[in-house]
Amino acid sequence: MRFIILHKKGYGEKLRDEIAAFLERNGADWTERIEKADFALSIGGDGTLMRDHYKLKCPVLGINPANSIGYYIRADKHDYKERLLAMMNGKEGRDYYVYELMRLSAKLNGKKMEALALNDILVSPVYVRRMLETRLSLDSGTGVERNSGILVYTPTGSHAFAHSAGASKMKYDCDRMGVTALAPYSGTLKQREITVAKGDVKIECLSPEGEVCIDGSETNLRKIGRGDVVEVSKSSSPLKLVGFRKRFD
Repeated sequence: MRFIILHKKGYGEKLRDEIAAFLERNGADWTERIEKADFALSIGGDGTLMRDHYKLKCPVLGINPANSIGYYIRADKHDYKERLLAMMNGKEGRDYYVYELMRLSAKLNGKKMEALALNDILVSPVYVRRMLETRLSLDSGTGVERNSGILVYTPTGSHAFAHSAGASKMKYDCDRMGVTALAPYSGTLKQREITVAKGDVKIECLSPEGEVCIDGSETNLRKIGRGDVVEVSKSSSPLKLVGFRKRFD
């Protein structure tokens, strides 16, 4: 079994060294090449996991080195040895579980953006004080929306930013993505959130400027203008997340 250990520079490095030594003592290999890993270990909180997850095809276990926010994190500095031994010596489906969590992909003017979203994709004005006008197209129809942003989110993402914006929480294995608005002024999203079982969510910018952001990361942010189109769909590549209960929730 071969692991790759991921962390932010300047954070979690002591725990990384401890984990590497523990793996070696217990007969496991570790690598610095993602494509060679059977499992990934993400040291940090949700932010660290969301920075790296779209690069991973193998299952990943999040390990919290301190007190970071960790909705997706299933181990910490106190129990990681027990958790790793369960993975190395145990059986999937009995000693540990691999959850498949929906991710979203986005295209900007037909060109695919590199990162996948584990939580959400936000189309918003550049400044919070401004209103964004967009044309929202779904299988159910098309309409003009005026608000402070449109958030397209996953089932697990419904527990994060989307829920703070008023959306209902969904079960992690629900096969629908959600759409909600921030501070809606007019349009269908002023009345309610929408959940989408199939098809794309298409958002055309009608304002002079705006931006699209994946999982709140400035690295995955692109400026948009009038006429630019963002298309969001369910990715065919879910995140494989390691946990130790039968269900993620």
